[in-house]
Amino acid sequence: MSVLRTVVPGSLLVGPPGPDAFAVRRRRRVARDAVDGLHLHRAEAVLLDVSRGAGYAVVIDARPEAETFGRLAVSVLDGGRLLLVPPGCLHGVQALTDGTIVETRSAARPSRRDRATVDPDDPDLQLRWLRSRPARTPAPDRSWTGLCSRLGAPAGPRRDRVSIW
Repeated sequence: MSVLRTVVPGSLLVGPPGPDAFAVRRRRRVARDAVDGLHLHRAEAVLLDVSRGAGYAVVIDARPEAETFGRLAVSVLDGGRLLLVPPGCLHGVQALTDGTIVETRSAARPSRRDRATVDPDDPDLQLRWLRSRPARTPAPDRSWTGLCSRLGAPAGPRRDRVSIW
């Protein structure tokens, strides 16, 4: 199995076969150019797979205590590699082809308290998706600023450069 470290500590790009400890699966069919995410699991690591089609994967470090808070890493997933996302990081996948299936695996289903969602089109995130998306102002409970407030992290736009694996 091949392993490639990313600029987000604990986030790894791994070649199949993936870890067996990730038994809970959730599969979603994502329409072309749509984004599945951005999801945050505070207590559980997540393994992302694009089992059919191709997807542009994004990981954002949302761990306030980390030196790399706000750091962004991206990669294209197309069935050859899996992405291990550490607890406390946002993750999302933009479908690049018709019929893309995104599979999320974890050791256990996170409780509502241990998960959050941020709007992938929030202008404070300053994300550049491969397929352009409209910027919009999300509701406070789905914004980057709202998440920073709940986590006790510094507010303001995410400013880190994009790092491609």
